[in-house]
Amino acid sequence: MGRSTIGGIVEEVCEALWRNLQPKIMPEPNKEIWRASEKFFEEKWNFPHCVATIDGKYFRIKAPPHRGSEFFNYKKYHSVVLLALVDANKRFLTVDVGQYGRVSDGHVFANSNIAMRLAKQNIGLPPDENFGGVPLPYIVIGDEVFPLKKYLSRPYPRSARRLSEAEKF
Repeated sequence: MGRSTIGGIVEEVCEALWRNLQPKIMPEPNKEIWRASEKFFEEKWNFPHCVATIDGKYFRIKAPPHRGSEFFNYKKYHSVVLLALVDANKRFLTVDVGQYGRVSDGHVFANSNIAMRLAKQNIGLPPDENFGGVPLPYIVIGDEVFPLKKYLSRPYPRSARRLSEAEKF
């Protein structure tokens, strides 16, 4: 068999595996899944209203022919990016995979289906709850490369962590 034939077969098998296993292994998140995830974050990490963490991972690939530097990342190898929302037990809730390796996590997020669905509030998150008359949204936490949003939080930047205790207040 030729290379293109085998490549087509591999692609068809991967699509069939995803189509048949995804609903069983990683179903579309809904309010019940998000609430269960939030319960784990509260019990395990004492972090109420957090439903997931988000991060990107660069997977090394063989350089595709005639693609220039699209897949060449800052770590000096060719890659594709997996962006994932993960629960407190380190299980994938939803993923976005396949963006070019040259793109940073922040840009991967900005161009992802995950960001679009979080912004449009159609990813199945429970509605905000009132806490003392103030609406308290469910949130996702990420590292410094992710923007601050109503639904996305992150730790203090590293530069702020270098301040003395007196300077922080």
